[in-house]
Amino acid sequence: RADIVALAALDRSTARAADAPRVLVVGATGQTGALVVRELSRAGRARAIVAGARSAAKATKLGLDALPGVEILDGVDVTRGVDALALAFEGFDVVVVATGFVPGNPLKMNAAARAVDNEGVCAVADAAKRANVKRVVLISSILTNGPGFGAQDTAGYKITNAFGRVLEEKLVGENHLRASGVPWTIVRPAGLKTDAPKNPLVVTGEDVMTSGEISRELVARVMVEAAFDARAEGKVYEIAESGSFVGGDPAGAKTFALDSDPASWFA
Repeated sequence: RADIVALAALDRSTARAADAPRVLVVGATGQTGALVVRELSRAGRARAIVAGARSAAKATKLGLDALPGVEILDGVDVTRGVDALALAFEGFDVVVVATGFVPGNPLKMNAAARAVDNEGVCAVADAAKRANVKRVVLISSILTNGPGFGAQDTAGYKITNAFGRVLEEKLVGENHLRASGVPWTIVRPAGLKTDAPKNPLVVTGEDVMTSGEISRELVARVMVEAAFDARAEGKVYEIAESGSFVGGDPAGAKTFALDSDPASWFA
């Protein structure tokens, strides 16, 4: 009897593994992208986890190839165009996009932001459509649509957008993804910090948050959970940690303890 029960449990486990998605993380060597890969490995819910990187050497240096169930795919770069990305996306069910331009030369910041956050995300959407990807989960930013809800004069919008007009470029990328026909989820975190999360997770719909901070580790957890939760499809989530806002937590926001069941985040 015990043997029969054990075999039945094994059969169910095998079936789940066969049905589990194959996940590609684009931007896997970035600060948040690497955390997404680690969280996927820890969760153990994907049939395959592939860290897509412009440089396999950097991914190896970060130890991503040593994580259980993780493989590295070299040469995955959102600026390489649709054809190269579509080839890289073949066979994947979910593509998690954790890219973002890194501010550098002030004279070239707008070109860099356009190449990654605008044209790069548009290329991802078109490539995902061509490769029949079942969902794209994109990390973006609060205030991306600042002017659309009257927040263009807030300090957060002005300061962030001063870096290469990055919020304007992100908005073009977001809108292209939403219109692409590819199932999508967009996660807009508040200001990113590197320390571990300390306060409850705050979640709102789109065009609500104008300030706040959140641990990259917590962002990675939300990205991974969104990748596996069908209820997150076609939705925008803005996230931050409670107590980090100017003037208090947003009215009507949902707040979740750090040890809460992630299934409740997208209800």
